[in-house]
Amino acid sequence: MKWNLTWGDLAAAVAAAALCLSATPGFAQTDSAPSQSAMMNLIRLLVKQKVITQQSADALLKEAEHEASQARSGKVAAVPASVPVPEVRPDLPPPAPGTIRVPYVPQIVKNQIRDEVKAEVLKEAKAENWAQPEALPAWIRRIRWSGDFRFRDEFDIYGKNNIGSDGIDGFINYAAFNANGPTNVNPNNILNTIPFLDTTANRYNLLSLRARFGLTANVADGVSVGLRLGTGSSNSPVSTTQILGGGFGKKDIWLDQGYISLAPGPSSTITLGRMGDPFFHTDLVYDENLNFDGVMATGKMAAPWVPDLGVLGTIGAFPVGYIDANFPTYSPIKSGDRTELLLGAQLGTDWRKERYDWRFAVSLYRYLNAQGALSAPCPIYLGTVQCSTDDTAPPFMQKGNTLFLIRNIIPDPSNPTNYAQPQFAGLVFNYNELNATSAFDLKVSPRYHLIVAADYVRNLAYDPNVAYRYAAQGVFPITNFDPATRTLQSGPNAFMGSLQVGEPEIHSRWEWNIVGGYKYIQPDAVLDAFNDHDFHMGGTNAKGYFLKASLGIFDNTWLSARWFSANEVYGAPLAIDVMQIDLNATF
Repeated sequence: MKWNLTWGDLAAAVAAAALCLSATPGFAQTDSAPSQSAMMNLIRLLVKQKVITQQSADALLKEAEHEASQARSGKVAAVPASVPVPEVRPDLPPPAPGTIRVPYVPQIVKNQIRDEVKAEVLKEAKAENWAQPEALPAWIRRIRWSGDFRFRDEFDIYGKNNIGSDGIDGFINYAAFNANGPTNVNPNNILNTIPFLDTTANRYNLLSLRARFGLTANVADGVSVGLRLGTGSSNSPVSTTQILGGGFGKKDIWLDQGYISLAPGPSSTITLGRMGDPFFHTDLVYDENLNFDGVMATGKMAAPWVPDLGVLGTIGAFPVGYIDANFPTYSPIKSGDRTELLLGAQLGTDWRKERYDWRFAVSLYRYLNAQGALSAPCPIYLGTVQCSTDDTAPPFMQKGNTLFLIRNIIPDPSNPTNYAQPQFAGLVFNYNELNATSAFDLKVSPRYHLIVAADYVRNLAYDPNVAYRYAAQGVFPITNFDPATRTLQSGPNAFMGSLQVGEPEIHSRWEWNIVGGYKYIQPDAVLDAFNDHDFHMGGTNAKGYFLKASLGIFDNTWLSARWFSANEVYGAPLAIDVMQIDLNATF
């Protein structure tokens, strides 16, 4: 039998039972001892199960006893007059078999329901500011503010047998080589002009901060604008970390994001400007701090053939760098337009069920005009300042990609030994990165999750023969290359796997998670400028593991500790361990 009990049902049943059992000893008892009355025991069970309160139960019993007393004295009929007979309405569908309907609610229950509804309405009104709807201007109410802060203590530890430990060889910092260049590579004074990376001297207690503050404004239905400011010691695209110290000098603030987003439909978005990362991937390909400049469109839809499966697509065009319109500066003949461009496309799925969420995506990131080119013969000794392919030097690098010197400098016939050889380094290969990413989030309990992630990328533009395309001019790679045997030491593949246990994200006190994983990145699998800048201190040609643990200490405030241990894949020894202890807060 199906029961659809209301307060009226209960009151009517109590009244009827009271009439029939009015002579039963203990009918009016309200103590906890079992009663011979089935109705008394039923009411006590409802109180015990917290279906009704003790106060409501006492009121029902009192009213039932009063009506039973009237019935005994002959003043009322056997069925109390206060219980209305349900009206039969032909316009309503008949109740389901076994359903009992008694449209009667005692006044005390009505009062209780009224008080509870009143309290809920007042609470919602206070939260949504109903009482003062015009207290704030309309444009302020359309703005959503956000921000985060991180204080970090970092330890950089280098292997004892690293390159440079002999005091002779060293690891050339080609990022500084280009940024401060052109750099003279004349072997007669190379040690005085070439910048080298630190590969031997450990650094302890390197204090830094990261602060970001942003807003998103709902300009109109389907139109929003986002702005975010961030710290940073430089204009590095992969870090907003600000090193502390510097004589207590003021710290820099940069425009971290600035975009407009249009929603032509409920499931599609077009974003223009400097935006957050629109793709699904891990930091094997792009650092978590990287933002993208350009135009992007996304769309999603439900897959008609699989319940709870969403299909997502993203495409975008992002200029990495423009050639100076006046290049070459000291020539009346200009080189014309040349833009280094990233074209990205991704197709993915998101399968969400009650116990798990499985995401998978395949992406292609194609870089146009990223590859370096050897210049025409360049007579630096005659006073030439720029060579014809200087604009092919990458605008930013970390380390790991295969490089070569892009200037074809003509020797000075009057000084063939010590003539100036100012050079830039360019990329040997182009990069068309095919990326497959998967993340499986299993809910193992109401609070805790088990998240398994995997990522693989291959550079489809990698061809070892390209490394020798300028061999006729005597030009070979200067990194990832053995000059003695003239063999290339590189590869196009990278992969990583990770396992996370605990809360997916930290929001409340005592929430926690632990993450562990492994990475393997060959030198030319991805463009080294944009991948994770913490693992192996940034770039490619690295392999090793990482660990991370986080613990919430207040709401939206947590501590985290991270450990990265990595070695080189090819070439001279370069082992780097990094430990970071962070205090984070977000709002």
